Amino acid sequence: MVLVDIVVFVFVLGLLVFVHELGHFVAAKSCGIYCARFSLGMPPRVWGFQWGDTDYCIGALPIGGYVKMAGQEDKPLSDEERQQEYGDVPPDRWFNNKTVWQRVIVIVAGPLMNLALGFVLYGIVAAMGGLVPESKIDNRIGYIEPGSPAQTAPLHRMTEGGGMDFARPPDAVGWKTGDRILSVGGKPVDNILDVAMRAILGGENMTEVVLERADATGGSTRYLSPVQPRILDDSKHPRFGVQPFSTALVKAVTPGMPAADVIQPGDVIVRLNGELIDSQTFTRTVESLPAGQSVVLEVEREGRRVPATIVPATVGRMKGVRFFPWLDEEMEKSQDAPLTVLGTTPDMKEKTDLRAGDVVVAIDGQPATPVLLRGYEKDRPGQTVTLTIKRPDVWFGLLRKGETKQVVVAIDEVRAVGMEWDTKMTYQRVPPAQVVPEAFARGIRALSVTMETLIGLTTGNVTPKELGGPVLIYQATTGAARMGYTWLLEMTAFISVNLCVFNLLPLPVLDGGQLVFLAIEGVRRKPVSLRIQEWVQQAGLVLIVALILYVTYNDLVRIVTNRLQQ
Repeated sequence: MVLVDIVVFVFVLGLLVFVHELGHFVAAKSCGIYCARFSLGMPPRVWGFQWGDTDYCIGALPIGGYVKMAGQEDKPLSDEERQQEYGDVPPDRWFNNKTVWQRVIVIVAGPLMNLALGFVLYGIVAAMGGLVPESKIDNRIGYIEPGSPAQTAPLHRMTEGGGMDFARPPDAVGWKTGDRILSVGGKPVDNILDVAMRAILGGENMTEVVLERADATGGSTRYLSPVQPRILDDSKHPRFGVQPFSTALVKAVTPGMPAADVIQPGDVIVRLNGELIDSQTFTRTVESLPAGQSVVLEVEREGRRVPATIVPATVGRMKGVRFFPWLDEEMEKSQDAPLTVLGTTPDMKEKTDLRAGDVVVAIDGQPATPVLLRGYEKDRPGQTVTLTIKRPDVWFGLLRKGETKQVVVAIDEVRAVGMEWDTKMTYQRVPPAQVVPEAFARGIRALSVTMETLIGLTTGNVTPKELGGPVLIYQATTGAARMGYTWLLEMTAFISVNLCVFNLLPLPVLDGGQLVFLAIEGVRRKPVSLRIQEWVQQAGLVLIVALILYVTYNDLVRIVTNRLQQ
Protein backbone atom coordinates (compact mmCIF):
# COMPACT_ATOMS: atom_id res chain seq x y z
CA MET A 1 0.00 0.00 0.00
CA VAL A 2 2.83 2.42 0.84
CA LEU A 3 4.46 1.72 -2.51
CA VAL A 4 1.18 2.43 -4.30
CA ASP A 5 0.80 5.68 -2.33
CA ILE A 6 4.29 6.78 -3.37
CA VAL A 7 3.58 5.97 -7.03
CA VAL A 8 0.33 7.97 -6.89
CA PHE A 9 2.05 10.95 -5.26
CA VAL A 10 4.94 10.96 -7.75
CA PHE A 11 2.48 10.66 -10.66
CA VAL A 12 0.38 13.59 -9.45
CA LEU A 13 3.44 15.72 -8.74
CA GLY A 14 4.92 14.82 -12.12
CA LEU A 15 1.69 15.69 -13.92
CA LEU A 16 1.43 19.09 -12.23
CA VAL A 17 5.08 19.97 -12.95
CA PHE A 18 4.92 18.66 -16.53
CA VAL A 19 1.87 20.77 -17.36
CA HIS A 20 3.38 23.87 -15.73
CA GLU A 21 6.70 23.57 -17.58
CA LEU A 22 4.88 22.66 -20.79
CA GLY A 23 3.14 26.03 -20.57
CA HIS A 24 6.47 27.87 -20.34
CA PHE A 25 7.95 25.69 -23.10
CA VAL A 26 5.14 26.08 -25.65
CA ALA A 27 4.96 29.85 -25.06
CA ALA A 28 8.74 30.17 -25.42
CA LYS A 29 8.77 28.17 -28.66
CA SER A 30 5.88 30.28 -29.97
CA CYS A 31 7.88 33.42 -29.28
CA GLY A 32 10.94 32.02 -31.07
CA ILE A 33 13.03 31.55 -27.91
CA TYR A 34 15.80 28.97 -28.01
CA CYS A 35 15.04 26.14 -25.55
CA ALA A 36 18.05 23.94 -24.87
CA ARG A 37 16.28 21.49 -22.55
CA PHE A 38 12.81 20.48 -21.42
CA SER A 39 13.19 18.30 -18.32
CA LEU A 40 10.68 16.47 -16.16
CA GLY A 41 12.50 16.01 -12.88
CA MET A 42 15.70 17.60 -11.67
CA PRO A 43 19.28 16.60 -12.60
CA PRO A 44 21.12 14.37 -13.03
CA ARG A 45 19.73 13.47 -16.46
CA VAL A 46 18.57 9.85 -16.63
CA TRP A 47 17.11 9.49 -20.10
CA GLY A 48 16.06 11.61 -23.04
CA PHE A 49 16.34 12.37 -26.72
CA GLN A 50 17.24 15.31 -28.92
CA TRP A 51 14.58 16.73 -31.23
CA GLY A 52 15.46 19.88 -33.06
CA ASP A 53 17.11 22.40 -30.76
CA THR A 54 15.79 20.81 -27.56
CA ASP A 55 16.90 17.96 -25.34
CA TYR A 56 13.73 16.30 -24.00
CA CYS A 57 14.72 14.38 -20.88
CA ILE A 58 13.81 12.94 -17.48
CA GLY A 59 15.77 13.85 -14.35
CA ALA A 60 16.63 11.49 -11.50
CA LEU A 61 14.90 13.58 -8.83
CA PRO A 62 11.09 13.57 -9.31
CA ILE A 63 10.60 16.82 -7.40
CA GLY A 64 10.14 19.32 -10.17
CA GLY A 65 11.18 20.16 -13.69
CA TYR A 66 12.43 23.01 -15.79
CA VAL A 67 12.81 24.58 -19.22
CA LYS A 68 16.30 25.80 -20.02
CA MET A 69 16.03 28.87 -22.28
CA ALA A 70 18.77 31.01 -23.72
CA GLY A 71 18.98 34.23 -21.72
CA GLN A 72 16.65 33.15 -18.91
CA GLU A 73 18.18 31.81 -15.71
CA ASP A 74 17.15 31.43 -12.08
CA LYS A 75 20.56 32.91 -11.22
CA PRO A 76 21.29 35.97 -13.40
CA LEU A 77 24.34 35.55 -15.65
CA SER A 78 26.67 38.21 -16.90
CA ASP A 79 26.91 38.92 -20.63
CA GLU A 80 30.18 36.99 -20.75
CA GLU A 81 28.64 33.96 -19.01
CA ARG A 82 25.64 34.03 -21.34
CA GLN A 83 27.92 34.26 -24.36
CA GLN A 84 29.85 31.23 -23.15
CA GLU A 85 26.64 29.27 -22.53
CA TYR A 86 24.68 30.30 -25.65
CA GLY A 87 27.32 31.79 -27.94
CA ASP A 88 26.07 29.88 -30.97
CA VAL A 89 22.44 31.00 -30.49
CA PRO A 90 21.34 34.08 -32.46
CA PRO A 91 20.73 37.02 -30.05
CA ASP A 92 17.18 37.49 -31.32
CA ARG A 93 16.30 34.03 -29.91
CA TRP A 94 17.38 34.88 -26.37
CA PHE A 95 14.68 35.28 -23.75
CA ASN A 96 16.11 38.53 -22.37
CA ASN A 97 16.17 40.08 -25.85
CA LYS A 98 12.46 39.54 -26.44
CA THR A 99 9.94 42.29 -25.79
CA VAL A 100 8.53 42.70 -22.30
CA TRP A 101 5.13 41.44 -23.43
CA GLN A 102 6.61 38.30 -24.99
CA ARG A 103 8.48 37.53 -21.79
CA VAL A 104 5.33 38.14 -19.75
CA ILE A 105 3.48 35.64 -21.93
CA VAL A 106 6.20 33.02 -21.39
CA ILE A 107 6.19 33.51 -17.60
CA VAL A 108 2.39 33.58 -17.21
CA ALA A 109 1.88 30.54 -19.44
CA GLY A 110 3.11 28.12 -16.76
CA PRO A 111 0.62 29.06 -14.02
CA LEU A 112 -2.19 29.43 -16.56
CA MET A 113 -1.56 25.86 -17.73
CA ASN A 114 -2.02 24.71 -14.12
CA LEU A 115 -5.31 26.59 -14.03
CA ALA A 116 -6.33 25.04 -17.35
CA LEU A 117 -5.42 21.58 -16.05
CA GLY A 118 -7.70 22.16 -13.08
CA PHE A 119 -10.59 23.06 -15.39
CA VAL A 120 -9.91 20.02 -17.61
CA LEU A 121 -9.81 17.60 -14.68
CA TYR A 122 -13.00 19.05 -13.21
CA GLY A 123 -14.59 18.59 -16.63
CA ILE A 124 -13.46 14.96 -16.83
CA VAL A 125 -14.98 14.25 -13.42
CA ALA A 126 -18.23 15.97 -14.40
CA ALA A 127 -18.43 14.05 -17.70
CA MET A 128 -17.50 10.61 -16.36
CA GLY A 129 -19.67 10.73 -13.28
CA GLY A 130 -19.81 8.11 -10.57
CA LEU A 131 -21.38 7.08 -7.30
CA VAL A 132 -20.71 9.55 -4.49
CA PRO A 133 -22.06 9.92 -0.95
CA GLU A 134 -25.09 12.19 -0.97
CA SER A 135 -23.35 14.59 1.40
CA LYS A 136 -21.00 15.56 -1.42
CA ILE A 137 -23.79 17.07 -3.49
CA ASP A 138 -26.33 17.86 -0.78
CA ASN A 139 -26.51 21.20 1.05
CA ARG A 140 -29.06 20.02 3.62
CA ILE A 141 -28.29 20.24 7.32
CA GLY A 142 -28.02 17.01 9.28
CA TYR A 143 -27.37 16.77 13.00
CA ILE A 144 -27.19 20.09 14.86
CA GLU A 145 -24.80 20.13 17.79
CA PRO A 146 -26.25 21.21 21.15
CA GLY A 147 -25.15 24.68 22.23
CA SER A 148 -23.87 25.53 18.75
CA PRO A 149 -24.50 28.85 16.95
CA ALA A 150 -26.85 27.03 14.54
CA GLN A 151 -29.10 25.91 17.40
CA THR A 152 -29.78 29.46 18.60
CA ALA A 153 -29.52 31.41 15.34
CA PRO A 154 -32.42 33.79 14.57
CA LEU A 155 -34.28 33.33 11.28
CA HIS A 156 -36.02 36.14 9.42
CA ARG A 157 -38.48 35.23 6.69
CA MET A 158 -37.44 36.58 3.30
CA THR A 159 -39.98 38.24 1.02
CA GLU A 160 -39.83 39.16 -2.66
CA GLY A 161 -37.93 42.43 -2.97
CA GLY A 162 -38.44 43.30 0.69
CA GLY A 163 -35.74 44.55 3.02
CA MET A 164 -34.89 42.84 6.27
CA ASP A 165 -35.54 44.46 9.62
CA PHE A 166 -33.24 42.72 12.07
CA ALA A 167 -34.51 44.91 14.91
CA ARG A 168 -37.85 43.09 14.99
CA PRO A 169 -38.18 39.67 16.64
CA PRO A 170 -37.14 36.77 14.40
CA ASP A 171 -39.77 34.59 12.76
CA ALA A 172 -38.06 31.46 14.07
CA VAL A 173 -35.06 30.48 16.15
CA GLY A 174 -32.61 27.69 15.41
CA TRP A 175 -31.72 25.81 12.26
CA LYS A 176 -33.34 22.41 11.78
CA THR A 177 -32.34 19.09 10.33
CA GLY A 178 -33.38 19.08 6.68
CA ASP A 179 -32.96 22.83 6.19
CA ARG A 180 -31.13 23.54 2.94
CA ILE A 181 -28.34 26.13 3.10
CA LEU A 182 -28.28 28.15 -0.10
CA SER A 183 -25.56 30.71 0.58
CA VAL A 184 -23.14 31.85 3.27
CA GLY A 185 -21.97 35.46 3.25
CA GLY A 186 -23.60 35.98 -0.13
CA LYS A 187 -21.72 33.07 -1.74
CA PRO A 188 -23.57 29.95 -2.91
CA VAL A 189 -22.71 26.58 -1.38
CA ASP A 190 -23.09 23.06 -2.76
CA ASN A 191 -22.65 20.99 0.38
CA ILE A 192 -21.96 21.23 4.10
CA LEU A 193 -18.21 21.06 3.45
CA ASP A 194 -18.58 24.37 1.59
CA VAL A 195 -20.50 25.72 4.58
CA ALA A 196 -17.72 24.66 6.96
CA MET A 197 -15.09 26.28 4.72
CA ARG A 198 -17.03 29.55 4.65
CA ALA A 199 -17.17 29.56 8.44
CA ILE A 200 -13.39 29.03 8.68
CA LEU A 201 -12.50 31.67 6.09
CA GLY A 202 -14.95 34.17 7.55
CA GLY A 203 -13.56 33.82 11.06
CA GLU A 204 -15.65 34.58 14.12
CA ASN A 205 -17.51 37.36 12.36
CA MET A 206 -21.26 37.78 11.97
CA THR A 207 -22.31 36.07 8.75
CA GLU A 208 -25.61 36.12 6.86
CA VAL A 209 -26.81 32.66 5.89
CA VAL A 210 -29.72 32.06 3.52
CA LEU A 211 -31.51 28.77 4.09
CA GLU A 212 -34.65 27.11 2.83
CA ARG A 213 -37.03 25.14 5.06
CA ALA A 214 -39.52 22.65 3.64
CA ASP A 215 -42.95 22.16 5.18
CA ALA A 216 -45.21 19.13 5.37
CA THR A 217 -47.28 20.28 2.35
CA GLY A 218 -44.32 20.24 -0.03
CA GLY A 219 -43.78 24.00 0.00
CA SER A 220 -40.79 25.86 1.38
CA THR A 221 -39.85 29.13 3.04
CA ARG A 222 -36.60 31.03 2.74
CA TYR A 223 -34.98 32.62 5.75
CA LEU A 224 -32.07 34.97 6.28
CA SER A 225 -30.16 33.99 9.40
CA PRO A 226 -27.44 36.24 10.86
CA VAL A 227 -25.13 33.93 12.79
CA GLN A 228 -21.66 34.14 14.30
CA PRO A 229 -19.48 31.00 14.01
CA ARG A 230 -17.56 29.97 17.13
CA ILE A 231 -14.73 27.62 18.02
CA LEU A 232 -16.52 24.59 19.46
CA ASP A 233 -13.79 21.97 19.85
CA ASP A 234 -10.09 21.18 19.66
CA SER A 235 -10.01 21.86 15.92
CA LYS A 236 -9.53 25.55 16.76
CA HIS A 237 -11.71 26.44 13.75
CA PRO A 238 -14.89 28.54 13.99
CA ARG A 239 -17.93 26.46 13.08
CA PHE A 240 -21.70 26.79 12.83
CA GLY A 241 -22.12 23.40 14.51
CA VAL A 242 -23.89 21.35 11.85
CA GLN A 243 -23.17 17.96 10.30
CA PRO A 244 -23.91 16.81 6.72
CA PHE A 245 -27.34 15.35 6.09
CA SER A 246 -27.27 11.55 6.03
CA THR A 247 -30.49 9.95 4.84
CA ALA A 248 -31.90 7.55 7.44
CA LEU A 249 -31.61 4.55 5.10
CA VAL A 250 -32.14 1.28 6.96
CA LYS A 251 -29.51 -1.35 6.24
CA ALA A 252 -30.67 -3.98 8.75
CA VAL A 253 -32.89 -4.41 11.79
CA THR A 254 -31.97 -6.25 14.97
CA PRO A 255 -34.12 -9.30 15.73
CA GLY A 256 -36.06 -8.95 18.98
CA MET A 257 -35.88 -5.12 18.96
CA PRO A 258 -38.94 -2.87 18.41
CA ALA A 259 -38.05 -1.99 14.80
CA ALA A 260 -38.08 -5.65 13.73
CA ASP A 261 -41.90 -5.72 13.65
CA VAL A 262 -42.49 -2.62 11.53
CA ILE A 263 -39.28 -1.64 9.68
CA GLN A 264 -37.68 -3.41 6.70
CA PRO A 265 -34.18 -3.13 5.21
CA GLY A 266 -34.27 -0.49 2.46
CA ASP A 267 -36.81 1.69 4.26
CA VAL A 268 -36.04 5.38 4.66
CA ILE A 269 -37.16 7.12 7.84
CA VAL A 270 -38.31 10.54 6.63
CA ARG A 271 -39.86 12.08 9.74
CA LEU A 272 -39.80 11.48 13.48
CA ASN A 273 -42.81 12.89 15.36
CA GLY A 274 -43.52 15.10 12.36
CA GLU A 275 -40.00 16.55 12.06
CA LEU A 276 -37.62 15.90 9.17
CA ILE A 277 -34.88 13.58 10.31
CA ASP A 278 -31.57 12.11 9.21
CA SER A 279 -29.80 9.05 10.61
CA GLN A 280 -27.58 10.77 13.19
CA THR A 281 -30.37 13.07 14.40
CA PHE A 282 -32.74 10.08 14.66
CA THR A 283 -30.28 8.13 16.81
CA ARG A 284 -29.51 11.06 19.11
CA THR A 285 -33.17 12.00 19.50
CA VAL A 286 -34.34 8.46 20.28
CA GLU A 287 -31.47 7.88 22.74
CA SER A 288 -32.60 10.79 24.93
CA LEU A 289 -36.31 9.89 25.06
CA PRO A 290 -37.94 9.00 28.42
CA ALA A 291 -38.47 5.28 28.99
CA GLY A 292 -41.76 3.98 27.56
CA GLN A 293 -42.43 6.97 25.29
CA SER A 294 -43.58 6.04 21.79
CA VAL A 295 -42.50 7.73 18.56
CA VAL A 296 -44.39 8.20 15.31
CA LEU A 297 -42.41 7.57 12.15
CA GLU A 298 -43.04 8.44 8.54
CA VAL A 299 -41.41 5.70 6.49
CA GLU A 300 -40.72 5.74 2.75
CA ARG A 301 -41.03 2.24 1.31
CA GLU A 302 -41.01 1.46 -2.41
CA GLY A 303 -42.19 4.96 -3.29
CA ARG A 304 -44.97 5.03 -0.68
CA ARG A 305 -45.15 6.82 2.66
CA VAL A 306 -46.06 4.42 5.48
CA PRO A 307 -46.80 5.53 9.07
CA ALA A 308 -45.37 3.51 11.94
CA THR A 309 -45.46 3.79 15.73
CA ILE A 310 -42.66 2.34 17.84
CA VAL A 311 -41.92 2.23 21.56
CA PRO A 312 -38.09 2.25 21.84
CA ALA A 313 -36.51 -0.29 24.15
CA THR A 314 -34.15 0.56 26.99
CA VAL A 315 -30.62 -0.63 26.26
CA GLY A 316 -27.09 0.12 27.37
CA ARG A 317 -24.56 1.97 25.28
CA MET A 318 -21.05 3.24 25.78
CA LYS A 319 -21.85 6.72 24.51
CA GLY A 320 -18.94 8.64 23.10
CA VAL A 321 -16.78 5.71 21.97
CA ARG A 322 -16.72 3.71 18.72
CA PHE A 323 -15.22 0.26 18.36
CA PHE A 324 -14.13 -1.94 15.46
CA PRO A 325 -15.31 -4.50 14.65
CA TRP A 326 -18.81 -3.84 15.92
CA LEU A 327 -21.59 -4.24 13.37
CA ASP A 328 -22.72 -7.76 12.50
CA GLU A 329 -21.34 -7.52 8.97
CA GLU A 330 -17.99 -6.27 10.26
CA MET A 331 -17.81 -9.12 12.78
CA GLU A 332 -18.42 -11.69 10.05
CA LYS A 333 -15.65 -10.20 7.90
CA SER A 334 -13.22 -9.53 10.75
CA GLN A 335 -13.66 -12.32 13.30
CA ASP A 336 -9.94 -12.38 14.06
CA ALA A 337 -9.48 -8.60 14.18
CA PRO A 338 -8.63 -7.14 17.61
CA LEU A 339 -11.31 -5.05 19.29
CA THR A 340 -9.99 -1.55 18.67
CA VAL A 341 -11.15 1.93 19.67
CA LEU A 342 -11.92 3.86 16.47
CA GLY A 343 -12.57 7.17 18.18
CA THR A 344 -13.94 8.93 21.24
CA THR A 345 -15.68 12.19 21.99
CA PRO A 346 -13.69 14.80 23.95
CA ASP A 347 -15.93 14.17 26.97
CA MET A 348 -15.36 10.40 26.93
CA LYS A 349 -11.64 10.88 26.42
CA GLU A 350 -11.46 13.19 29.43
CA LYS A 351 -13.45 10.82 31.66
CA THR A 352 -11.76 7.54 30.74
CA ASP A 353 -8.54 8.40 28.84
CA LEU A 354 -9.69 6.04 26.08
CA ARG A 355 -8.05 7.02 22.78
CA ALA A 356 -8.32 6.06 19.15
CA GLY A 357 -5.98 3.16 18.46
CA ASP A 358 -6.33 1.56 21.92
CA VAL A 359 -6.78 -2.21 21.67
CA VAL A 360 -9.23 -3.75 24.14
CA VAL A 361 -7.71 -7.03 25.33
CA ALA A 362 -10.11 -7.87 28.17
CA ILE A 363 -13.59 -6.94 29.42
CA ASP A 364 -14.06 -7.45 33.15
CA GLY A 365 -11.17 -9.90 32.99
CA GLN A 366 -12.54 -11.95 30.08
CA PRO A 367 -10.85 -12.00 26.66
CA ALA A 368 -12.39 -9.18 24.64
CA THR A 369 -14.59 -9.95 21.63
CA PRO A 370 -17.21 -7.85 19.83
CA VAL A 371 -19.92 -10.33 20.88
CA LEU A 372 -18.93 -10.07 24.55
CA LEU A 373 -18.91 -6.26 24.38
CA ARG A 374 -22.33 -6.16 22.76
CA GLY A 375 -23.65 -8.55 25.40
CA TYR A 376 -22.39 -6.33 28.22
CA GLU A 377 -24.05 -3.29 26.65
CA LYS A 378 -27.32 -5.18 26.29
CA ASP A 379 -27.41 -6.66 29.79
CA ARG A 380 -25.86 -3.90 31.94
CA PRO A 381 -27.49 -0.56 31.17
CA GLY A 382 -26.75 1.96 33.91
CA GLN A 383 -23.71 0.01 35.18
CA THR A 384 -19.99 0.16 34.48
CA VAL A 385 -17.50 -2.18 32.88
CA THR A 386 -13.70 -2.43 33.24
CA LEU A 387 -11.76 -2.53 30.00
CA THR A 388 -8.14 -3.64 29.88
CA ILE A 389 -6.57 -1.78 27.00
CA LYS A 390 -3.20 -1.98 25.34
CA ARG A 391 -1.90 1.33 24.03
CA PRO A 392 0.71 0.89 21.27
CA ASP A 393 4.01 2.72 20.95
CA VAL A 394 4.11 5.92 18.92
CA TRP A 395 7.04 5.96 16.52
CA PHE A 396 8.73 2.97 18.13
CA GLY A 397 8.35 4.48 21.58
CA LEU A 398 10.28 7.66 20.78
CA LEU A 399 7.24 9.93 21.13
CA ARG A 400 5.22 7.77 23.50
CA LYS A 401 5.87 4.38 25.01
CA GLY A 402 3.11 1.83 24.90
CA GLU A 403 1.33 0.73 28.04
CA THR A 404 -1.36 -1.60 29.32
CA LYS A 405 -3.94 -0.12 31.65
CA GLN A 406 -7.46 -0.55 32.92
CA VAL A 407 -10.22 1.99 32.40
CA VAL A 408 -13.74 2.04 33.81
CA VAL A 409 -16.42 2.93 31.27
CA ALA A 410 -20.04 3.71 32.04
CA ILE A 411 -22.75 1.88 30.12
CA ASP A 412 -25.37 4.59 29.74
CA GLU A 413 -29.05 3.75 29.76
CA VAL A 414 -30.51 4.88 26.46
CA ARG A 415 -33.44 4.16 24.18
CA ALA A 416 -33.05 2.38 20.84
CA VAL A 417 -35.24 0.73 18.22
CA GLY A 418 -32.63 -1.63 16.72
CA MET A 419 -31.76 -0.29 13.28
CA GLU A 420 -28.44 -0.24 11.43
CA TRP A 421 -27.90 2.62 8.97
CA ASP A 422 -26.59 2.41 5.43
CA THR A 423 -24.86 5.17 3.45
CA LYS A 424 -26.96 6.52 0.61
CA MET A 425 -24.96 6.83 -2.59
CA THR A 426 -25.98 9.07 -5.47
CA TYR A 427 -24.91 8.82 -9.09
CA GLN A 428 -23.56 12.21 -10.08
CA ARG A 429 -23.06 12.97 -13.75
CA VAL A 430 -23.45 16.22 -15.65
CA PRO A 431 -25.27 16.25 -19.03
CA PRO A 432 -22.86 16.67 -21.97
CA ALA A 433 -24.05 20.20 -22.71
CA GLN A 434 -23.28 21.24 -19.13
CA VAL A 435 -19.79 19.71 -18.82
CA VAL A 436 -17.87 22.84 -19.85
CA PRO A 437 -19.92 25.28 -17.73
CA GLU A 438 -19.70 22.90 -14.77
CA ALA A 439 -15.93 22.53 -15.18
CA PHE A 440 -15.48 26.30 -15.19
CA ALA A 441 -17.82 26.72 -12.23
CA ARG A 442 -15.86 24.19 -10.15
CA GLY A 443 -12.55 25.71 -11.21
CA ILE A 444 -13.68 29.22 -10.31
CA ARG A 445 -14.89 27.98 -6.91
CA ALA A 446 -11.49 26.39 -6.24
CA LEU A 447 -9.80 29.61 -7.34
CA SER A 448 -12.08 31.63 -5.06
CA VAL A 449 -11.35 29.43 -2.04
CA THR A 450 -7.61 29.72 -2.67
CA MET A 451 -7.78 33.50 -2.95
CA GLU A 452 -9.94 33.77 0.17
CA THR A 453 -7.42 31.65 2.05
CA LEU A 454 -4.64 34.06 1.10
CA ILE A 455 -6.79 36.99 2.14
CA GLY A 456 -7.56 35.17 5.39
CA LEU A 457 -3.82 34.93 6.08
CA THR A 458 -3.56 38.72 5.87
CA THR A 459 -6.66 39.37 7.97
CA GLY A 460 -5.88 36.78 10.61
CA ASN A 461 -8.92 34.55 9.91
CA VAL A 462 -6.48 31.86 8.73
CA THR A 463 -3.29 31.33 10.71
CA PRO A 464 0.03 30.33 9.06
CA LYS A 465 -0.10 27.14 11.15
CA GLU A 466 -2.95 25.98 8.91
CA LEU A 467 -0.67 25.94 5.86
CA GLY A 468 0.45 22.55 4.61
CA GLY A 469 3.40 21.40 2.57
CA PRO A 470 4.63 18.31 0.74
CA VAL A 471 3.54 15.92 3.49
CA LEU A 472 -0.02 17.28 3.50
CA ILE A 473 -0.15 17.07 -0.31
CA TYR A 474 1.04 13.46 -0.07
CA GLN A 475 -1.67 12.66 2.50
CA ALA A 476 -4.35 14.43 0.46
CA THR A 477 -3.52 12.75 -2.84
CA THR A 478 -3.05 9.24 -1.46
CA GLY A 479 -6.16 9.54 0.70
CA ALA A 480 -8.19 10.68 -2.32
CA ALA A 481 -6.79 7.81 -4.41
CA ARG A 482 -8.04 5.27 -1.87
CA MET A 483 -11.54 6.74 -2.16
CA GLY A 484 -11.62 6.37 -5.96
CA TYR A 485 -10.36 7.85 -9.19
CA THR A 486 -12.89 10.72 -9.23
CA TRP A 487 -11.73 11.87 -5.80
CA LEU A 488 -8.09 11.74 -6.97
CA LEU A 489 -8.90 13.75 -10.10
CA GLU A 490 -10.74 16.38 -8.08
CA MET A 491 -7.93 16.64 -5.53
CA THR A 492 -5.37 16.97 -8.32
CA ALA A 493 -7.50 19.67 -9.95
CA PHE A 494 -7.72 21.62 -6.68
CA ILE A 495 -3.95 21.38 -6.08
CA SER A 496 -3.30 22.49 -9.65
CA VAL A 497 -5.44 25.59 -9.18
CA ASN A 498 -3.60 26.30 -5.92
CA LEU A 499 -0.25 26.02 -7.72
CA CYS A 500 -1.42 28.57 -10.28
CA VAL A 501 -2.16 31.12 -7.57
CA PHE A 502 0.98 30.31 -5.55
CA ASN A 503 3.28 30.67 -8.55
CA LEU A 504 1.83 34.09 -9.35
CA LEU A 505 2.59 35.47 -5.89
CA PRO A 506 5.07 38.39 -6.19
CA LEU A 507 7.87 36.48 -4.49
CA PRO A 508 11.38 36.20 -5.91
CA VAL A 509 12.21 32.89 -7.61
CA LEU A 510 8.49 32.30 -8.34
CA ASP A 511 6.91 33.30 -11.65
CA GLY A 512 5.19 36.19 -9.89
CA GLY A 513 8.56 37.58 -8.81
CA GLN A 514 9.80 37.56 -12.41
CA LEU A 515 6.64 39.38 -13.46
CA VAL A 516 7.48 42.10 -10.94
CA PHE A 517 10.90 42.56 -12.58
CA LEU A 518 9.25 42.75 -15.99
CA ALA A 519 6.70 45.28 -14.74
CA ILE A 520 9.52 47.48 -13.42
CA GLU A 521 11.37 47.12 -16.72
CA GLY A 522 8.25 48.09 -18.63
CA VAL A 523 7.89 51.28 -16.59
CA ARG A 524 11.61 52.23 -16.55
CA ARG A 525 12.21 51.21 -20.18
CA LYS A 526 15.30 49.32 -19.06
CA PRO A 527 15.85 46.10 -17.09
CA VAL A 528 16.68 45.95 -13.40
CA SER A 529 20.44 45.68 -12.90
CA LEU A 530 21.95 42.22 -12.70
CA ARG A 531 23.34 42.92 -9.22
CA ILE A 532 19.89 43.80 -7.83
CA GLN A 533 18.29 40.82 -9.58
CA GLU A 534 20.90 38.47 -8.15
CA TRP A 535 20.50 39.87 -4.64
CA VAL A 536 16.70 39.63 -4.80
CA GLN A 537 16.82 36.12 -6.25
CA GLN A 538 19.15 34.94 -3.50
CA ALA A 539 16.96 36.49 -0.82
CA GLY A 540 13.92 34.96 -2.49
CA LEU A 541 15.51 31.53 -2.57
CA VAL A 542 16.18 31.76 1.16
CA LEU A 543 12.57 32.85 1.70
CA ILE A 544 11.13 29.98 -0.36
CA VAL A 545 13.34 27.41 1.37
CA ALA A 546 12.27 28.84 4.75
CA LEU A 547 8.62 28.64 3.67
CA ILE A 548 9.00 25.01 2.58
CA LEU A 549 10.67 24.14 5.87
CA TYR A 550 7.93 25.95 7.78
CA VAL A 551 4.99 24.22 6.08
CA THR A 552 6.79 20.88 6.38
CA TYR A 553 7.22 21.59 10.08
CA ASN A 554 3.47 22.27 10.26
CA ASP A 555 2.81 18.92 8.59
CA LEU A 556 5.02 17.04 11.04
CA VAL A 557 3.52 18.84 14.05
CA ARG A 558 0.04 17.84 12.89
CA ILE A 559 1.09 14.22 12.51
CA VAL A 560 2.80 14.09 15.91
CA THR A 561 -0.06 15.91 17.65
CA ASN A 562 -2.67 13.60 16.14
CA ARG A 563 -0.71 10.50 17.14
CA LEU A 564 -0.17 11.71 20.71
CA GLN A 565 -3.85 12.64 21.08
CA GLN A 566 -4.97 9.18 20.03
